[in-house]
Amino acid sequence: MNQGSVERRRARRAALEAPILIRKFGTRTSEPFTEYTARNISLAGVYFEAEEAPFALNELLMASIAIPDSQRRVFPFTRLAGPARVVRVDQLPPEEGKRAKGRVGIALELSKDVTALTATPER
Repeated sequence: MNQGSVERRRARRAALEAPILIRKFGTRTSEPFTEYTARNISLAGVYFEAEEAPFALNELLMASIAIPDSQRRVFPFTRLAGPARVVRVDQLPPEEGKRAKGRVGIALELSKDVTALTATPER
């Protein structure tokens, strides 16, 4: 971390990959979600990458993140779902062997109203 940078995260992040479904806030519920892969997750936010910049800074979205069974020791919830806001869009270098397309990293701040589901214990 840069000495001049300030950590602004509200919660500790877990470095894990999980599917994240996103659609723009306020769209009809029949509009499909687009799937991405989350790279790190917390109860306060999530970071994922996309081939293009599909969302603008401060744009409101609906997000649903399913935590794989294999990652439940790292992150104690099965799913996070609710409103989110785009707080950062980073231009990323092209992946080796791929065309130089506009890959971006996107950071979302999850609303305090996000629903966090936990698995029910088996009996």
